[in-house]
Amino acid sequence: MKKERYLSLSSFVSLVIFAGLLLSSIGTTSFFVQKQAFALENQPQSTPFPGMNFSKPIDVWSKNGVLKTTLVAAYQAGTIDGKPITAELYNGSLPGPTFHVYPGDRIELNLINNLNEPTNLHWHGFHVSPANNADNIFLEVGPGKTQHYSFYIPKDHPLGTDWYHPHLHGLTYSQVNDGLTGLIIVEGLQKLLPKPLQNITTHTFEMKDYPWDPLFSTTHNMSNTLTGHERLTVNGEVNPTVNIKSGETQLWRLINMNSESYITVGLAGYKFHIIAEDGYPVWKVRENSTLFLPFGKRFDVLVTGQGPGSIPLRLINDTYNDHPYGTIAATVHVQGNQNVKPVSLPTTLPPFANSSSISKWKDLSNATIAAHRVLYLQSDDRDWIYTINNETFDPNKVNEKVKLGTVEEWKFVNLDPVPSGNFHPMHIHTNDFQVMSVNGKPYNADGRQDTVVIPTHGNVVIRIPAYDFVGKTVYHCHLLFHEDYGMMGTVEWVK
Repeated sequence: MKKERYLSLSSFVSLVIFAGLLLSSIGTTSFFVQKQAFALENQPQSTPFPGMNFSKPIDVWSKNGVLKTTLVAAYQAGTIDGKPITAELYNGSLPGPTFHVYPGDRIELNLINNLNEPTNLHWHGFHVSPANNADNIFLEVGPGKTQHYSFYIPKDHPLGTDWYHPHLHGLTYSQVNDGLTGLIIVEGLQKLLPKPLQNITTHTFEMKDYPWDPLFSTTHNMSNTLTGHERLTVNGEVNPTVNIKSGETQLWRLINMNSESYITVGLAGYKFHIIAEDGYPVWKVRENSTLFLPFGKRFDVLVTGQGPGSIPLRLINDTYNDHPYGTIAATVHVQGNQNVKPVSLPTTLPPFANSSSISKWKDLSNATIAAHRVLYLQSDDRDWIYTINNETFDPNKVNEKVKLGTVEEWKFVNLDPVPSGNFHPMHIHTNDFQVMSVNGKPYNADGRQDTVVIPTHGNVVIRIPAYDFVGKTVYHCHLLFHEDYGMMGTVEWVK
């Protein structure tokens, strides 16, 4: 259930009175508010936020094996629909810079915190050390402080789309909502494709509802996520145009950067050929007419133009969709007067790792299981308490210890009833996992992933390997409000 339904008592009474007056005077529903808020077909194309003066996101590439850069987290005040809004941005842009790295690269990054509250940085999807100044979410960068991050990306690191965002417990939800997100791409995925497809055009779709819950960002005890001013943005714009030639195949990288809104997209008459999920190349390419993206989910897909004409990349009205029917993410313009001879698309991909480490990334269906664990997820939306095994997060406690070089089987059980609507997208740091079953039915995985949705009153079984790195990190619900209010645990990878 949406947590914005539970405010302070006085706020709830005020909202009830306001809603009654609104309905009696104009005879409408909340869908009317949403329809005005999100980008629909009558929304002008590529509409930014003129009152916010956001910078355009830039691309930053590693050079000579090193990505050396600086992120400045800072406030930026402005207006949206005449209402004052304060964003929190990396380097002044929504979203932040896109980083491009390669396996074997080193990252040297300074995070400068110009906020009036602490923050830090999580490299979501990265298989790197969770300790020291690498992907250490226990670090706290105080106001006015600078934290240097320095680590190597393994030479056999999976290829694809990942992202970065704050991960300081208690502040993750608001800081991600306010704009502190950015993309990081581990390059090389195209080289796994047939030669005619190795230099194809790529597009990124960084999807984010903005502004989102600004009331909570200022009060931290009241919430209102449907203010009537939210817009679905892609790369910081509303309904941008994407050009593709008829017969041309492109690589699209899609990500849901929201903290609380699900996204399912479809392109009428088209198939998405999925070649990577959560920054992990698939073993078998699969075709889907839609892509379901819970919070933090990424897909790298091949799309072939069929033209001419303009087609909306539309959000689909399914069980999970939090947006009104017909919402458009982007408009795809197919240029039919520049026909390109279509190229056959692959059905499988070769291994992304070299022969010496390929066994590390193999199918886990026949793996020896070192331990079985059961994790029960439960929500109390009234009092904002979200638990795993009846406990809220304790940073001083290690909930699970997993031995390096082993594979474990974890079962996530969602105790929330179906009417609650509380699906829990569970995310694990450091090591990707393989889904084995959903609600007791075997799942035919095409690769590994780092985020999986646990359905209401349902369960998911995964197998997770522990490789390469020791140290403490976390697993949690990526509905970030649930994470901040307790649905997170600590796992320690040990020798």
